[in-house]
Amino acid sequence: MIFFLFAFLWLGSCGYALWRGGQPERFVAVIFLVAVPLCLVAYIPDPWRGVQWIILAIDSAMLVLLLAIALRANRYWTLAMAAMQLLQVLGHFLKLTDPAMLHVVYWISAVVWAYPMLLLLVLGTVRHHNRVRRLGPEPSWSNSSLPPD
Repeated sequence: MIFFLFAFLWLGSCGYALWRGGQPERFVAVIFLVAVPLCLVAYIPDPWRGVQWIILAIDSAMLVLLLAIALRANRYWTLAMAAMQLLQVLGHFLKLTDPAMLHVVYWISAVVWAYPMLLLLVLGTVRHHNRVRRLGPEPSWSNSSLPPD
C-alpha cells in the first residue's frame, strides 16, 4: 500500500511539475523521474543489513544536482529540497557509523524524506504557476540572461 501511495505522489507531482512548472521545477521533476527507477533497480531485498551503496550513490548524485539548482534558481523551495536531500544522504552515513541501527530508523532517515520532497515540488510548482498567472513571466535563474518562463 505504501508503495502505491508513493508511486501516485511521485508520478503526480512530477507530472504536474512538468506540465505547470518553470525550468527549476521541471529539472527537479526529471531528477526524480530518473532517480526513483534507478533506486528500485538497485534495491537489495534485505537492505537493512548494511548500507545501500548504490542508493547512497544515487542519493548523492541527486544532492549535487539539487544543490546546483538551489544555488542558481530564483526559488526558495529549492533550498529546502536540497536540505532534505542532504538529510537523506546523511541517513545512509548514520547506518554506516552504526550497523546495528534499527531497521525502521534507517528507513526513516534514508527513505521517508522523499515524501515531503515531492510535496514541496508540488507546492513550488503551484506557487510558480500562480505567480506567472498573476504577474506574467518570471526569470527562473538568478543573474540569468535566459528568457523568463
